[in-house]
Amino acid sequence: MRSSIFVTVGFFIVGCAQQPPTPGPTAPQPVNCLGVTSPDQQLRACVLSVGTHPNPPFNESQVEIRNTGGGTVLATKNFKSPDGEHGRNVQKMEWSPDSQIFVFSTASSGGHSPWHWQTYFYDRKRKIFKEVDDFTGPVIKRNFKLTAPDWIEVQVQGTPNDPGDINTGHSVKRRLSTLH
Repeated sequence: MRSSIFVTVGFFIVGCAQQPPTPGPTAPQPVNCLGVTSPDQQLRACVLSVGTHPNPPFNESQVEIRNTGGGTVLATKNFKSPDGEHGRNVQKMEWSPDSQIFVFSTASSGGHSPWHWQTYFYDRKRKIFKEVDDFTGPVIKRNFKLTAPDWIEVQVQGTPNDPGDINTGHSVKRRLSTLH
């Protein structure tokens, strides 16, 4: 009797040892794209080249906001034009210090209105893209400035003596999270 129990237990142990390991969950892959990761490391803003010209300054861009935990696309803004000459390309991009707003300036893919740096932002809470120009006037410099928590400062068209000035302009500061 003892030998049959020993044999049975022995077969059980050998049988369990020969089972292939159960695969565990796969680790999330890093989001690998040209772009910027938010300060909290939760989102990545990817800038893809779309359209007929693959490289700056005439390429056109598509912005995707992706979850870094797997690369899921949460929002998209496409600047591709039908002819490849009337879209926009991303020039400067930055997350706000609080990781709630992604801001980027753009230039025309066809070189039209080179003075106008249309600037956009993605609001993480509202899950929408908006144009900064709608709240400030036409942005004339690509180098916006972001400060905590989500303030943007841009140079816009016009001076007190010349409302049409596109060279000097004047500074405008707005809190992005309050713009609806």
